Amino acid sequence: MNTRNLRHWAVLLIIILGIGGVVFGMHQIDQQDKHEVATSNHLHAKQTHDTLAKDAAASKQHRDRTKTAFDRVNKGQATPKFSAKFTRELKDKKFVGSALVVKNNRVVYQRAFGMANAKKNKKNTVTSQFMINSVQKSMTGMLVMKAVQAGQLQLTDRLSQYYPGIKNSDKVTIRQMLNMEAGITGELKPGRTLTENEVYQYVSQNAQIDTSKINHFDYQQICFTLLAGILHQVTHDSYYDLFYQQLATPLNLNHTSFTQLRSTTKGMTTGYAGSTPGDYSAPHKPSAASMAIQIATGNATMSTGDVYRSERAIVQGSLMTTRAGAKVLHEDGVAMHYAGGMYQFEKLGYYGHGMGDDYESTFVISKNGKNAVILLSNNFEKKTMFPAWSTEALGMSTFKQINKAKVLK
Repeated sequence: MNTRNLRHWAVLLIIILGIGGVVFGMHQIDQQDKHEVATSNHLHAKQTHDTLAKDAAASKQHRDRTKTAFDRVNKGQATPKFSAKFTRELKDKKFVGSALVVKNNRVVYQRAFGMANAKKNKKNTVTSQFMINSVQKSMTGMLVMKAVQAGQLQLTDRLSQYYPGIKNSDKVTIRQMLNMEAGITGELKPGRTLTENEVYQYVSQNAQIDTSKINHFDYQQICFTLLAGILHQVTHDSYYDLFYQQLATPLNLNHTSFTQLRSTTKGMTTGYAGSTPGDYSAPHKPSAASMAIQIATGNATMSTGDVYRSERAIVQGSLMTTRAGAKVLHEDGVAMHYAGGMYQFEKLGYYGHGMGDDYESTFVISKNGKNAVILLSNNFEKKTMFPAWSTEALGMSTFKQINKAKVLK
């Protein structure tokens, strides 16, 4: 081999070693980045858990722990015809979860079906806690209205007063955000676990406003995440602290929590996927990153009884400075599709529905809060089970039946 060829091979070897060094260096940087993200995720998840645990403990100290009708099974002995029919309809849907029916402020039916944790052989009970997903928005709406009544903000305030960096935010009001008519869009997939303050910063940076959609209904989670950020600005309190102080504590919600406290909350259910309910082969644990970004929009957990008492208080306005606040929040008397975190239901009342992380939640309630149907499931995968196995329509038809009947038999 001549000297010229040797030089060529030497240059090639140097190039190969250089490329290898670059690749190795990039791999090391990538591994370091992954390690830093993992460490950050762990620290942020722990920080949120510890803060929430403190809020939950403080709330527990001030709540009445006396058991109520919402803590007991009611197979509907007083309404045998209705109860037999409703049980059959739930079983036809292979319902896994908890069902509650209230007529004239009295529990007439409350039963649980299926497993809360198949691996531990724990069955669902009437006090089991389920992710309520988008039903939580009705509670966030109430917190916003309480801030309005306290003079901390106004429904006519512009988004630009709180997030001036969002383009066209001067064209959007708090009222429009509550009604999902703000034209706000934005993908909420940060890829890592954020603290509460980081969530608000992230959504403000990712929010976009399509001015052609303003005053037109367009359901977007980001609207209520931004509302939580506004609440944080005007109250100087954590959303979670407000939730416990202004909802869980005064209503004595003893079966209410957040998914971040899953490991330490008694009665928390496991979500299951599958093609039909009753399949427990695919348990699912929501990621910490997903739960962090769903603040104010879908990371709360509740029993059916706690959902009912919350929604009753919200529509009655019993937690507000004046009860008229509820009518303002939900634009009662105005032909609205969605207002204040819940849908209007055929002039009869309101309803809410949520799906996610293998849970489904439905409530339908009369305007006076005296009649309601609540259905919470922990075995529902939206992609494979909706609409065939959904109980949303069943909840609505059952509500119509009980709301119309003078006496339920």
